[in-house]
Amino acid sequence: MSHRVVEIFKEISRIPRCSRHCERIAEWICDWASNNGFRCKRDSYGNVIVKVPATDGYENRGSYALQGHMDMVCVRAEGVEHDFSKDPIDIYEENGWLKAKGTTLGADDGVAIAIAMALSEDETKEHPELELVFTADEEIGLVGASHLERNFIKSKRLINIDSEKEGVFVVGCAGGEDIDISLPLRRQTRRFSRPLSITVSGLKGGHSGTEINSNRANAVKLLNEVLYRSFSSVELVHFSGGKARNAIPDFARAVVYTDSPNEIVEVAKKVENYARALFTGEDSINIEIKDEEASMDAVDRESFGKIVDLINKLPHGVYEMYDSETPKISNNLAIVNLDIDKFNLSTNQRSLTEDGLDKICLIIEDIANDFGCSVNRHSRYPAWTPDENSELVEDAKSLYFEMFSREPRTKVIHAGLECGIFASKLDSADMLSIGPDMEGIHSPDEKLNIESFIRVYEFVCELVKR
Repeated sequence: MSHRVVEIFKEISRIPRCSRHCERIAEWICDWASNNGFRCKRDSYGNVIVKVPATDGYENRGSYALQGHMDMVCVRAEGVEHDFSKDPIDIYEENGWLKAKGTTLGADDGVAIAIAMALSEDETKEHPELELVFTADEEIGLVGASHLERNFIKSKRLINIDSEKEGVFVVGCAGGEDIDISLPLRRQTRRFSRPLSITVSGLKGGHSGTEINSNRANAVKLLNEVLYRSFSSVELVHFSGGKARNAIPDFARAVVYTDSPNEIVEVAKKVENYARALFTGEDSINIEIKDEEASMDAVDRESFGKIVDLINKLPHGVYEMYDSETPKISNNLAIVNLDIDKFNLSTNQRSLTEDGLDKICLIIEDIANDFGCSVNRHSRYPAWTPDENSELVEDAKSLYFEMFSREPRTKVIHAGLECGIFASKLDSADMLSIGPDMEGIHSPDEKLNIESFIRVYEFVCELVKR
């Protein structure tokens, strides 16, 4: 389906824009603004704002901010060769959806940039003054938004285009905080002779906010279960898993020494069967044992035991529910990596309340301290509390019904949105978060519904006129 908003999204997808590397997409946006006669500025962190003048008759309506983030989660399927620093996302259409071949699609949040640009450059669309606000490094802790100066945005109405379900208006979201844990360890000369790799793959993974309550398996936890059950028969050489703090780990790998390979195969099969029965829709879980080449010393028994017990005791998933659908408190045990002399582990905590966030962070901190780990808490961001008197939300609800003859839902979500940051930086700002239908975000299964994308674009065009 050919539509300018889809064309722009495909153009965006040719530009590398992983978190921490937003320079090229920011420059591309500013070049686009200059070519269209719009003012563009960047702050010291790299956030971008484009000022689009009001069309005739709308000069006194008050401005709207259309907001999204420039970065994307860069994850590729196991075995796929893709260099996110230079290779464009390979997009294709299938059954009305946009998908990417073997990688994340970047609809989160390329759709926001595309919608804002398409509206701004279309001379047939009437609108008040627009502020197009594109932040950097949202996916690694809302970092760009946290660095915004208080006067960077002037608008009192802000539409965040970073939600994943059309017709569901997000009016509140969780806050979050990250924790890095480091466990010192020793290595020793190996006692067992045969090196093997243990690989956990085929998991669904997914977003650690929107899908943390979907009963999905964590590859790090599963691999640790194999190590725990075969502890007396293996020595640990390597352990890694997870790709991003806000993605449920879908892959993990260990290298061990053993003299009992058949026992390890049997343990792996039992854990695989247990996981398929326990977790929803995880029929593709695969725990594979292969011969491996390895010469590094093994982790000593005491350190190995601490690693296994630490992962066992650290919580993963929903800790407390807000209502029947929405988690209140959760933790994502996200990334592990074994260095020569230390074991590193990263987690991401979320909560709809500040007290809840402190609660889960302190639980994790206490567990880590019990094992003699160093702990670094960082990148905290606030929750967004719903405004029961929001005029923007009421306008959006009535307009959506007028346009599509169905009632939208309002929802508080467990994922983090930049609206929480903006609420703390903008005085009396009225905010709403919307988006088209997307599935599988933060995973290589990510896809974007084309018709929904176009409908949301047309909806935004009409909403800014009210």
